[in-house]
Amino acid sequence: MKHLGQDEIHSYLLDILKSVDSFCRENGLRYSMAYGTLLGAVRHKGFIPWDDDIDILMPRPDFDKFVATFGKNPEDRYRCLYHTSNDEECFIHFFAKVHDTHTVCNQGKFVKYKFGLNIDIFPVDGKPEDIAIQKKMERKLSSWSHRLNICGTKFNLLDFHQPLVSKIEAHLFGPVHWAKKCDEKMRSYDFDKCRLSGSVSVKYNGLKEIFERSMFENYTELEFEGCQFKAFADWDKFLVQQFGDYMQLPPENKREHHNIVAYLKTE
Repeated sequence: MKHLGQDEIHSYLLDILKSVDSFCRENGLRYSMAYGTLLGAVRHKGFIPWDDDIDILMPRPDFDKFVATFGKNPEDRYRCLYHTSNDEECFIHFFAKVHDTHTVCNQGKFVKYKFGLNIDIFPVDGKPEDIAIQKKMERKLSSWSHRLNICGTKFNLLDFHQPLVSKIEAHLFGPVHWAKKCDEKMRSYDFDKCRLSGSVSVKYNGLKEIFERSMFENYTELEFEGCQFKAFADWDKFLVQQFGDYMQLPPENKREHHNIVAYLKTE
């Protein structure tokens, strides 16, 4: 296998995004670049220099159609991984991945899953109006999401980075249990019937994920690595709520690196 450098990793990730974008346009599915990818498009017109992943958000109706129909031919290079998959190509979490089957890579904490370079696709659901209910719901979802992250790791009693109770609960019940709990809770508020919508934070951002539904219904296009991709029409509001003064570069010790090690299959 051929080891891939960061520029090559970026190139392969960009090709995945192009495939997803083309599929969504052909099938009338809504999506937007999100989080660091959207920030990179606005601030750098491409990848944040020290970043090596791609995130997009999809309203739940579009997300369900996407995971049910994208990359279903076994010969397709790009395949969608989700906890409802019935084959061995499965990623058990509340969000989905589209991966490049011609590559392999380490997945950081997700050592139990085997797949190639990939981009993350997060569903957007309705959210309750009451702030107290919002907070309670986000605490539960963040807790269950955290256990899903633990499920992707090897159980290590001596790893003190995770609370012991969380580790035991995560591995005792297994990832399918926690993924179903997340999925049921997220779907309890219908995207099309709620004034507020949002995804689930994987970094404990809590209420930063919640916006008026119109955020996820109106789109424009932004440049990313020389190509045009979908973005929220009100991308500035999204980025301010997520990052504050997003045009200010963070200090070097605050720049998150995923340190992906990837290879191109040569056989």
